[in-house]
Amino acid sequence: MNILIAGAGKVGYNVAKALSHKHNVVIIDKNEKALEILKETLDVMTICADLRDSRAYMGLEEKFDFFIAVTNNDEINLISTIVTENLIDIENTIVRLTNTSYISTNFQKLNINRLIFPYKLSATAVAKLIEFPKANNIKEFPFNDFILLSLTVQKPEIDKVSAINDEDVIVIGVQRGEEFLFLNEEDYIEEEDLLYILGEKEKLKNIINKLDTVSPEVIQNVLIYGANPLGIEIAKILISFNLNVKILEKDEAQATIAAELLGEEAMVINSSYEDEEMIINEGLHYSDIAIAASLKDESNIIKSLQAKKLGIKKIITINNNLNYYSLMHSLKLSTIRGPKIAAYYEILEEIDSRLLIYERFFLGAKGKIFIKQIFQPKKVTPPKENNKTLIIRNDRIIELKDKMELEPNDIVMEFNFSGNRKWIEAL
Repeated sequence: MNILIAGAGKVGYNVAKALSHKHNVVIIDKNEKALEILKETLDVMTICADLRDSRAYMGLEEKFDFFIAVTNNDEINLISTIVTENLIDIENTIVRLTNTSYISTNFQKLNINRLIFPYKLSATAVAKLIEFPKANNIKEFPFNDFILLSLTVQKPEIDKVSAINDEDVIVIGVQRGEEFLFLNEEDYIEEEDLLYILGEKEKLKNIINKLDTVSPEVIQNVLIYGANPLGIEIAKILISFNLNVKILEKDEAQATIAAELLGEEAMVINSSYEDEEMIINEGLHYSDIAIAASLKDESNIIKSLQAKKLGIKKIITINNNLNYYSLMHSLKLSTIRGPKIAAYYEILEEIDSRLLIYERFFLGAKGKIFIKQIFQPKKVTPPKENNKTLIIRNDRIIELKDKMELEPNDIVMEFNFSGNRKWIEAL
């Protein structure tokens, strides 16, 4: 495919890196230094120009499969879509907007196929955990209503996979130490396992209460570290669940902005994060959940460890840089993708959704999930590599262990760590 990317920042660079192996990628930015770094590391065409200037697009291919606008400036992203629409035949347009006030704006005339709001993505991921307080992360899929849920096993009442698996629930595997293991019926679950389960929502709610008897079953009192745009967006969503939200922010200007935006619906406390006496006096240590919402991972790790020390049972750590994921995991911190990482994966998933095979990520993007709907009957055998392959048929989950015949409307889900999609492509 031919792909045109507007913006060579962190998101633009990572999208170009992911797509340039198999597609023709052109990236435009007026930051010459950023483009030089890109050219040194990636096989892409770069153009140094102002994206609002029609001359930036001269000499390009007449047709592009995707135009992806991901600069750090919302207005430039929107203007560039207007300019390109008049100059180039673009099949699909994806635009990233950081200002969530644009959500209510009608952009129909701009022919944008997908608007991505990074802060909203991260905040929504946090909000999903209100329904499943014991979960670390929740992932939804196309074609079916099952969810993939991860949680840390703590003082479990059940310890065998066979006690969990059913026709609409299945254990995928565990991260145990440094190793991920796909589990079978006869396998056991251990304390501190990071367990991945696919299944029907209501049934999962009952199961996870037996796998984690430590974390709170209900969330009511929330502490958010950070009154930046992400912290504010998280607060807005959690307030809609009628939760008691308190935000701790040491910067007076940011605290004032948050207080004005949220009004009386949330309490904004302007104080140092390190002031434990104030935290205890304000009763913040009684929170059911603490969310470290800084855009710097080092800061989030410190705040999360402080919350643990204070005795808060459920802690969510925003992960802005995948290089810190392993450290966060080793510290037993539950992570949610930060805005830029969330935007990056949302773009990749949106591009895959235009193809026959959907792609999702799990375990900090170390693992991949490929999803495909079947339209014609076909006899298949399981992939040879180490993986777990499932067939979703009439709201039942069937693990593919031997030869079987796929039926029309079956959904195939392949979990692997190699990223190899040849088997599912051949279906």
